[in-house]
Amino acid sequence: MGNKVKKVIVVGAGAIGLSCGYHLALKGLDVTIIERDSPGSGQSTKTGGGIRYFHGSDENVRMSFISKEFWDQFYKLFGIDPNYRGTGHLFLTANSRKSQKLYNNVNSEVLKLEILKKPQIEMRWPHLSQLSLEYGVYCQLGGYLDHHNAIAGLVKGFEKAGGILKLGIKAHSLITSENKVRGINSSDGPLNADAVLNCSGAMVSQLAQHKHTFDPFKSRHHELIIVSPKTPIPEATPWLIDIDQQVHLRPDGQGRALVGGFLGKNEDTDVLDYNSDISHIWSKRVLKAAHCSFGLTPAKTNIVEHWAGLYPGTIDYKPVMEQTQQGFFTAAGFAGTGLMHAPAAGIILCDLITKGHTNKIKITEFSSERFAKPSKVSETTGF
Repeated sequence: MGNKVKKVIVVGAGAIGLSCGYHLALKGLDVTIIERDSPGSGQSTKTGGGIRYFHGSDENVRMSFISKEFWDQFYKLFGIDPNYRGTGHLFLTANSRKSQKLYNNVNSEVLKLEILKKPQIEMRWPHLSQLSLEYGVYCQLGGYLDHHNAIAGLVKGFEKAGGILKLGIKAHSLITSENKVRGINSSDGPLNADAVLNCSGAMVSQLAQHKHTFDPFKSRHHELIIVSPKTPIPEATPWLIDIDQQVHLRPDGQGRALVGGFLGKNEDTDVLDYNSDISHIWSKRVLKAAHCSFGLTPAKTNIVEHWAGLYPGTIDYKPVMEQTQQGFFTAAGFAGTGLMHAPAAGIILCDLITKGHTNKIKITEFSSERFAKPSKVSETTGF
């Protein structure tokens, strides 16, 4: 295929789809993104806007560093401020072995990781004196940004590069002939292309065609709340993650805090029957857990915002990036890293579609072929 590709249809205008479309359009390809709703309306704007470099797998660390230049240059590229805040990430636990394992799991020198005990944490951040956890692993790289601004910038860049964004269009099925995908049957009729790229997030399995007999894509329900406690949260607070209780907290500006966490509940969700209603029972539980773990917010406090969404992932929590069959490519299953790794995904899928290979990363690590054998969870730092 390689350089024979001239026209590409991307399914899904989330962060992944927009980044892929943008990078393909920059190469001079005729790119159309179709989206059933509006840009970022799937899961890209139902996150905490995290940009994280510290992961539990070398592959995800590499994806973050491939993405770094893009995020650093975002305002220069698109003229939209992503409002990035470099809080860093502090993973906390009551178990010293857990912290040591977390530290040893990846290249700690590249990430400039620090193992900290509670007195060292209190010395660096005096307002964290109420922590109930004794051990931490800190990565100063990373923070969060405004995901709505990120989507707006990607849309602007994609269209400026010559891409066409079609909204309100649903993808129904693949058009195939002679064992090659030739386009998409959609609510707007048949759309022909040299290549189709599936970036439809939680709905990826509706188009995906894998050689194995089971579906490797799984989605988990998650919720986030923003609270405004009487005692303001200092903006210098790192993103706090309690890996024991699975609760996390970060500053959100103006003294507010974003709080979330799976709280040990890790159940798959049927995306076709998904209910996005928020849970007030969960909000009470997560606020209590955050209060017990971090001591920054009371168990009962003023909730400013509360929303729910999906973490579209895979059974091993690493994404699929591949040519799934001739003329058909997949970029999905990022398990909460979709926004932060969208730039890397765009660069890598652009390589695969235009050249047939990439030298940016070991792409076999992201092939769906890995699911032909029993797969272990390889990414354990998601929250």
